[in-house]
Amino acid sequence: MKEGSMLEVAFKALQNAGEPMKFTDLWATVKEELEITPEEEEFRLGHFYTDLSLNGSRFVVLTDNTWDLRSRHTYDAVHINVDDVYTEIQESDEDATDKEEDRKYNESVNGAVSSSEEEGASEFEEGEESKPISGKELLGIKDEPEQY
Repeated sequence: MKEGSMLEVAFKALQNAGEPMKFTDLWATVKEELEITPEEEEFRLGHFYTDLSLNGSRFVVLTDNTWDLRSRHTYDAVHINVDDVYTEIQESDEDATDKEEDRKYNESVNGAVSSSEEEGASEFEEGEESKPISGKELLGIKDEPEQY
């Protein structure tokens, strides 16, 4: 693996492309440039995505996990007003299911055991275990390139 900053490589790749890039293409460029091995990829992929997301002064995410340089976009074009996304929920809008979920959550936080836990209920069938999700799977990266 070559030494270097994944963000610097991504910045140069977006500059050279002259247009937005899908995250998978951006990651492929970073991997190739820095010669990231498959063993390192799982660890570094999550760090890259997090660093890219947190570096809002240089990078911006557009639709469909497409990324571009922040300098190419006006604030109004990429800013998301959270008031448009989240609305205040009125208590009168809560139904019985919401209230039951709140009760179970509050009991779990306060150390009480809910009735489903007492009975040994589980999200999984007997003998079934939860499977950890890989960083690639979480970000929608496939091991094989798509055929067009």
